[in-house]
Formats: sequence, structure tokens, C-alpha cells
Amino acid sequence: MHNPARALSLSIALSLPALAAGEGFFDDAQLKVLNRNFYMSQDFRNGDRFVNLQTGENKHFRGEWAHGVIATFESGFTPGAVGLGLDVRGQFGWKLDGGDGQVGNGMAGNGLIPRRGYNFDGKPKDDFGRVDVALKLRLFEDTELRYGDHRPTSPVIYASDTRLLPQSFRGSFFKNTSIKGLTLQGGKVESGSDRTATAHNGDLGTAYGGRFKEADNFVYAGADYKLDDRFFFRLYHGRLDDVWNQTAFYADWQQPLSKGLGVNAGFKYFRTRDTGQSLLGDISNDSWSAHLGLTAGAHAVTLTHTRIDDDSPFDYLWNTWDFFLNTGSQISDFNNPNERTWMLRYDYDFAALGIPGLSLITRYVRGTDIDGSKVGPGYAAYQGIRDGRHWERDFWLSYVVQSGPARDLTFKVLQATHRVGGDHTAEANVDELRLILEYPLDLRQL
Repeated sequence: MHNPARALSLSIALSLPALAAGEGFFDDAQLKVLNRNFYMSQDFRNGDRFVNLQTGENKHFRGEWAHGVIATFESGFTPGAVGLGLDVRGQFGWKLDGGDGQVGNGMAGNGLIPRRGYNFDGKPKDDFGRVDVALKLRLFEDTELRYGDHRPTSPVIYASDTRLLPQSFRGSFFKNTSIKGLTLQGGKVESGSDRTATAHNGDLGTAYGGRFKEADNFVYAGADYKLDDRFFFRLYHGRLDDVWNQTAFYADWQQPLSKGLGVNAGFKYFRTRDTGQSLLGDISNDSWSAHLGLTAGAHAVTLTHTRIDDDSPFDYLWNTWDFFLNTGSQISDFNNPNERTWMLRYDYDFAALGIPGLSLITRYVRGTDIDGSKVGPGYAAYQGIRDGRHWERDFWLSYVVQSGPARDLTFKVLQATHRVGGDHTAEANVDELRLILEYPLDLRQL
């Protein structure tokens, strides 16, 4: 039986001697190592709870603490019109604290530590990890092709890095920058490696509909265009096999008004329609988000409105993340069927007080009019909701050491409070805390 992982490993082994022969392969190479220490807890309130998958117990608190090391080697390209290269990323995690009664399901909540056994229903692992590998080909300085494990960044597929270890996807990818200001990219994804995965053959699916063995691939393509320093546009289309077609359009505008004063605005729109076997049922979802912001020195204030215009949630590829709509937040995506959301955000840069590297983000998000009475069976969790509402409050504080031996050492404190009201039963009342320490090492001299 064909084994993609074995075939990829064999092709790499055969290619290494030829790759190493090219001077550019090592001359332009980079080796980076990121140490990440991550604690995450969720304290459920007002009678809400989660069910421990191993014991069946109802629990009101879960917490996990783990340390991860992510080592990334990115080669240059061999000389000539056609250059060859290789990227390798090893990522490994170790559980520091978190017993069977407190560790989540290894996927979403909390999602730092995987569990043994089928469907992540076994004991939490003490250590875990995997190696991502990709072969790459450069054509005429402006086009790059690659096959292997990749972390795409686009509105329709954005590999998540919001837990201990990053997500990746295996497949074929391309990128072209031959026209000034325009970047074209796309690819065909064959499988996914989740944030706690130890293999590369994970099924594809959606964040709210689950994964499907019948969905064989995800194909996408799109363009980013930057017009001077003020306008930025993105247009992408993706098709998840036998599930949906999804089109995304972004537009962003920034306008300086005077020294230290500026205004910015943006608009995001997603059109999602079922396709093929329609494994999630009939989908006809239009979702959009618009924001307006003002920056004055160290201060920034942003007001955002989001609408989900259909009897289904705004959904996206399994466990990916990019705040696809502007009101996506730490705990909730604010993307429920027919939801209307407002968000007020405030940013402050403490460099104005003589503390460069220290920054604060606060957000208050409120969603109303949630109605899932007409959703299909693929989103059954919403079917009992007629008049749901919820709110979330976030405080995000981060500090980056600016100089000295600990330069670029980063501390992050992310606290969020989420409360539900009406008959909104698809989400929980929870207080969440994330403490993250990161220390990157850039070893450019190989």
C-alpha cells in the first residue's frame, strides 16, 4: 500500500547529496530554535462544565502546563535558474503538569497535551512531537514550488500557532511574486497535522462540523495586492472536497492624518456554499466584518461590527486560525448562526512611558440575535437556540526584552472572561488564563 510519509522520506534522502552540492543551499540557510513554555487554564462558571473523555466525570476546571521546543532549518536554494532547497522543522513537547482529570481533549480545550488512544480518549502523554519536512523548488527568482509539510497563511487556510506546537498541512504549494506588490499563492492539501498531532495523516474537516474521511483534499488559490502603503487587498477561493466552496475578500486602508495620528478601516467578506456530497448538508452562508480605527501616538481605538447572515455558523478549516472575522476572540469566534456582533478594542504602547517592548490590548465583544432553529444536522449543537447572546472581555499584556543576553525573550499574559445569556447553550461560561514565555534563538551562522 502506498505510504506518503515513507515516499517523502525516501525522496529527501535521495535528494540531500545533490542539494548540499549547491553553495546557495547553506550560504542562505537559517536555523532557528524557539523555546515555548505554556500554561493554560479554564475555570467554568455558573454551573457549566466539561466531560472528561477518559472517566466520564463532569469537571469544572481544567489546566495544562507544558514546554515545547520548535527547531526550524530553512535552506537557501542551489544556484541557477532552477534552485533546490529543503525545510525541516522538529517540534517536541513535554508535559510539566496536568493530570488525567484536568487535561483537555488534545484538540481545542485546552489542547496543549495530546491523549493516548483512539479519538484522544486515553491518558495524557508525557512527551510528544513530530518532524515536518518539505522539498522546495525556486524558478527564476520569483516563483517557489514545494511539496511536503507547510504552514499556509491565507484567509481560507491559516495554520494555527495558538497552542504549544504549530499546526501544519501536507501537500503541494506554490507562491509567485513576479509582479510588484502582487503575491499569488495556492496549493492542494492532502492531510493535516493538528497542534497536538504526532503524525501527518490527519483527516481534513471544519472547525464546527468535525473531520471527514470522505474529504480527500482542500484546494485553494488567491492573491494579495498592496497598493502603496495605504491599501491592501486579498481575494481567495478554497474548496474542501465534498463539503464546501469558500470565497474570501479582504480590503484594508490606512491613512496618516498628521504626525502620530492616523485612521484605518477594513472590510472582510466570506461566501460559503456546499459542494459535492455536501457532507455538512446545505450551506449558504454570507458573513462579513467591518472595522474603523483611530491611532493617536501610543493609543489606538477600534470599533468593529460583524454579521453572520445565514442559518449556519461561519465555519472554517479544521482548527486553523487567523481571526478570520475581526471579532474572533480568545474564547469565542462570535460566529454563531445569524449573530450580530460589536467589538470595542483599545491598544496601548508603553514605549510612550519609557518602557519599550511592553504593550496592552483590551477588548470587549458582545454578540446577540443568535438563532440556530433552522440549522442542518451538521451543526446540531445550535438547533435549540432561538434568542442567544454572549459577551467576552479580554486583557492581553505582552513584553519583549529589547537588548542584552535575553533579547527577544517574550512574556505574554492572556486573560479572557466569557459569559452567555438567553438560550445560548452552544458555548460556556468560562474564565480562561494563558501564561506564555517564549525565547527565540536565531542561529544564522551555520
